[in-house]
Amino acid sequence: MAEMKDNRQEEVEKKEIVIPEEQEQSSKSKILNALVNEEDDSEKKDLEHLKDVLQALSINGLWFRKQLGVLSLILFGIIIYISNRYQAQSEMIEEDKLHKELQDWKYRSMTRNSELTFRCRQSQLEEQMKAMGDSTLCSSNEPVYELTNND
Repeated sequence: MAEMKDNRQEEVEKKEIVIPEEQEQSSKSKILNALVNEEDDSEKKDLEHLKDVLQALSINGLWFRKQLGVLSLILFGIIIYISNRYQAQSEMIEEDKLHKELQDWKYRSMTRNSELTFRCRQSQLEEQMKAMGDSTLCSSNEPVYELTNND
């Protein structure tokens, strides 16, 4: 009786071992058949080939369903990354544009300031008065007299 139980256990173990090998061989043969018979409908064959490859890799719909949360999180992160990069690029372009405009206004201001300084010099004012024909104003030949406060 003990021998019969041992024989049955050995048969069960052999069956368990044989079944995965047969499945592995059948999936490999499907893949090989898919690779060899490329002359059939290409679209249909491509789908079958992909299906066989995924089956050989033990990736099926159940795995995708389990990993759906992770995959959606990765997809969401990629979308956020791309939109953030686009936003940052837009801001950098705007900043460069404003910086160039600021430089332009600084140069204009410096030009106006130098023109004003040039026109307000005493020698320039005298020349303008002579050109207009105003002879009543002239520069003083005497030095400036300083008033002091003796409080």
